[in-house]
Amino acid sequence: MLTKNKNITIAVLPFQITSEEDRIKQLFLGFTEDLITHFSKFIGLSVISSYSTLRTKDISNKDEVEQLGADYLVYGTVRHRNENLRMSIQLIKTEDQSLVFGNQYDESIDSLLEAQDDVVQQIVTVLEEKINYNLLSHSYKKNSVDLAAYENYLIGMNTLQKGSKDNDIKAREYFNAALEIDPNYSLAYTGLSLSYFNFWSCLLWERWDESMQGAHYFALKAIELDGNDYTALGVLGRTYVYFGEYEKAEHYLRKSLRMNSNDCSHLLRVAFSLMFLGYNDEAVKLYHKAIELNPFHSNHYYAHGSNYYLGIGDFKTSIELSKKTAMNSWTDYPAFVAAAYLQLKDYDNMWRCWDEYMVLFEKAVYSGKKTLLEEALEWLIVVNPFKNFTYLTPLIEFIKTEKRIINTNKSDDKNTVHETSFILKGDVWEMNYLGKNIILKDAKGFHDIYKLLSHTNQEFHCLDLMDAGVDESSNAVSFDHKAKAEYHKRIKELQEDIAEAESLNQIESVSSLREEYDTILDHLSQSLGLSGKTRKVGSTIEKARSAVTWRIRSSVKKIEKSHPELATHLSKSIKTGTYCSYKPEIEVDWAL
Repeated sequence: MLTKNKNITIAVLPFQITSEEDRIKQLFLGFTEDLITHFSKFIGLSVISSYSTLRTKDISNKDEVEQLGADYLVYGTVRHRNENLRMSIQLIKTEDQSLVFGNQYDESIDSLLEAQDDVVQQIVTVLEEKINYNLLSHSYKKNSVDLAAYENYLIGMNTLQKGSKDNDIKAREYFNAALEIDPNYSLAYTGLSLSYFNFWSCLLWERWDESMQGAHYFALKAIELDGNDYTALGVLGRTYVYFGEYEKAEHYLRKSLRMNSNDCSHLLRVAFSLMFLGYNDEAVKLYHKAIELNPFHSNHYYAHGSNYYLGIGDFKTSIELSKKTAMNSWTDYPAFVAAAYLQLKDYDNMWRCWDEYMVLFEKAVYSGKKTLLEEALEWLIVVNPFKNFTYLTPLIEFIKTEKRIINTNKSDDKNTVHETSFILKGDVWEMNYLGKNIILKDAKGFHDIYKLLSHTNQEFHCLDLMDAGVDESSNAVSFDHKAKAEYHKRIKELQEDIAEAESLNQIESVSSLREEYDTILDHLSQSLGLSGKTRKVGSTIEKARSAVTWRIRSSVKKIEKSHPELATHLSKSIKTGTYCSYKPEIEVDWAL
């Protein structure tokens, strides 16, 4: 153990009450006792008993206050009129009599208990933020833990909050020291997870996978020992977001909120993850709750709020909040602000913020393996794993378009690599989207997609994509054995995928997979007889519609395995059916 720290001590003094009614006096005696009981449930916080505090009648009496031996005093006054109460609550630091926190509450007698919860949450949050100790228990209970292990944990958390690579590494020494004393101390594993979380989400590009896996592994270790550890649950939710396992991510994030919805730092972490999942309105609400719980918050709170308001499309509020905080709150934060300015067509400020992002990125992240711009664009995509549409996407496309214009002016070389492309080269397709290039073997569905991309917003009849003529009288469109085998292979794959998705309760995935599965079965039922033999179909158009739909979806599925972002864009932008079209969700300049 490196050093020792005593618990923080707090004393709740008797309320000064102007009313002479015995009922009010008795009510606030009980209120004081309840406050003391609630405060005592927080790890790291010692509370002076009411037996001692009742003797302190005058807060200005230094001798009486010193005898209490408290680091902080909770002092309140109550004015009573009719059925209404006005309470003034102050948190005072005894060392210099300075006011740390003050608030006023106008309540009815009936709503007093609800006000009591607000007082407890706000004062403990202020203590946590001001003194840099983790005073909150994950489930409001004091676990039996070796004091030395606990002290090492506290010091480790305090070191983590300094927010640098060296301090993250130093903090691990304390957490490992705690585990040497108590190998089953779950909070020490949580601390280790957070130390890797800092590395992963803020600092090291070249050790990204290692750091993410470390955050995930130690969060799982913490959860194995304490399934209610809200911090570990929150980190686990974030890692599952990055793994693309969105249903699991939401499960752990919401459980973490159930375990503790009053830790302002935790609220901001969870809000960020919910933003990635598309719950932007909820992220805004959590942001405001964090502000309410911690009225003396640091300015970096505004950076969080700026991101969440961008998510709901309130660009002006997003920008106003950005002006209250430092642009270097985290590396890619200026890019979010640039995205808000782009939506308002304020290009000067957009470029100013983008330039700030590029400076921060080059200093903190850039590896030199690619051009600075290529890596900076890739970083935005990797560190922000949005499930659905994000306003970062139009910004990325805008920046890439500007780069293409510059390259086009400099060279007319036919071999120039296009930033966004969908090109057939021999028997393979080369696809480039958002700076990521993939190569896939030729398939009929890629030809369909190519034709749609070549004619943005234009509708094509399914027969045009099939290159088939309409012959309703013949009622005979061949269904070859090779196609039949491919369909049956895909059916087997879908059955396995559906079973796996159902076991993981991935509702959206199950729905999408079943839709494709039903489409194939519907098509086969029209093309095959009861014995499985090829039969004549009743409509050439229906055959073409089913076939085109299946092969486009199948091809998008192949793309998804190598390039999820491109697959998501195509799924949202391509409409299939009797008439097919490509209507992009965002403007894309394809090189074809």
